[in-house]
Amino acid sequence: MKKKRVLALLFTLVLAVSMAAGCSKPADKPADAPAPETEAAAKKIIIGTSAQYYPWAYQENDEIKGFEIDVWKEIAKRNNYELDFKLSKFSGLVGMLDTDEIDTIAHQMSITDERLEKYDFSEPYAYSYYDFFIKEDSKIASLEDLKGQKVGCMMGGNGELTLRNINEEYKLNMDIVAYDGVATEQEVVLGRVVATWQGEIKTKTTIADNKLPLKQLNQKLVFETNAYPFKKSAESKALSEEVSKALKEMREDGTLLKLSQQWFGIDTINKPE
Repeated sequence: MKKKRVLALLFTLVLAVSMAAGCSKPADKPADAPAPETEAAAKKIIIGTSAQYYPWAYQENDEIKGFEIDVWKEIAKRNNYELDFKLSKFSGLVGMLDTDEIDTIAHQMSITDERLEKYDFSEPYAYSYYDFFIKEDSKIASLEDLKGQKVGCMMGGNGELTLRNINEEYKLNMDIVAYDGVATEQEVVLGRVVATWQGEIKTKTTIADNKLPLKQLNQKLVFETNAYPFKKSAESKALSEEVSKALKEMREDGTLLKLSQQWFGIDTINKPE
């Protein structure tokens, strides 16, 4: 009898524990309630830049900085992108884009008819003039004075293309020297060329920061429209549209203008008239 009472007591305890466990489940939570939402994984975007084009994109203490970089950080924030920057000389960036090593180029790249045949471009994010820069004590005062002179430019970019077009159109017979990864401002200072043809913003900033004895010729014959290029594919087109939407919003809410003033001290986001 004693043994039966012990067994009965144990059975009662087990039953009580089981009932308590069952009662502990919240009554108001349905069994098929959805799991809590998790944050979507960021999309990785690989961007090519030379990081040798101050103040658009440059390296300082192993950190990539500049107007282009801040623009992309803002685009990434608005689209949940994870950014990965790959470095190369400008002449190599287009090849990297063509072989899918990068998704786009952040290097003040301009829209041209030739490039439009090959790439889809985002909404423009900047407009900038090209001009000639010469020594402060130079006797060159006009375009005509550049006839037959040695003039430098960056290799493979819109600068080289437009300089060669100007040379032909105005029959200047200039000796054009295209540099790859070389500071053409220093080439003028050293007297290796009498002038350099470059983007106005980049060159004026370099001259001011380094106190170079150079001045602008003020022959603003060309301005370029800067945008981000993407390969012509369905995937890249979708990315281009996302980037364009972000850039439009940044233009409308003043973010682009704020970054332009921060890095250049002027408005580069509105098209020159």
